[in-house]
Amino acid sequence: MKRLFVQTSNVNRFLAAINDVEQRAAPEASITLVSGDAGFGKSRTSQWWALHNDAVFIRVKAACTPHWILTDLVKELGEQAPAYSCENLFGQALGVLAKNPRPLVIDEVEHTLKNDIRALEILRDLSDMAEVQLVLSGREFVLGTLKRHKQLYTRISGHAEFGPATLADVKLCVDKLCDVPVAPEVIEKIHHDCEGHIREVIKGIANVERAGARNKGKTVTLEVIGERPLCQDWRKKSSRAA
Repeated sequence: MKRLFVQTSNVNRFLAAINDVEQRAAPEASITLVSGDAGFGKSRTSQWWALHNDAVFIRVKAACTPHWILTDLVKELGEQAPAYSCENLFGQALGVLAKNPRPLVIDEVEHTLKNDIRALEILRDLSDMAEVQLVLSGREFVLGTLKRHKQLYTRISGHAEFGPATLADVKLCVDKLCDVPVAPEVIEKIHHDCEGHIREVIKGIANVERAGARNKGKTVTLEVIGERPLCQDWRKKSSRAA
């Protein structure tokens, strides 16, 4: 399978939301929100964009605290000896961002919205003071939760809602990634079996390639695939059976 990043319809929505923020009228409205169910490609898209835009990518942990997220941020900014207190950590992060402004991409942001939203408030302060873009990526309910916090919600200038992979998305992934020829009905089966999850599409393509290797380079058809669901890991099933 080719190692490429495929710009699906969800990725295009993400880029449109980023552009909305870049074209914003109010400087403080610097938040891009990315929301959607698990498995639709939010994290991978956020990482891809961060890599190509010199952004700082932070994955929030389930037991997130302000100190924890500031420590992670300072380390990602290249500081080798993070300060102990939240105040000093904040000063370190702000000092680095003031000299070298970089967007902040925060994945799994729902972990900052449970009971204590101070961690997210701190990120908002850094975004305001350093004048850097803040990209928040989280589950489908995050937008509704943020509506209860107007000081954050009113700073959202761009919103990309990730949805299930379409048949066109699946075909694009197969065309760009798959190393064997694939019949249209197999692409339709991947789309059916993946239930909209892009990570399952990748499993499906890997299984098609294994079937194609046994088929000696000929087009992989439903007859070649047989009755097995495409979006399960055949290797795991084989090892368990062994």
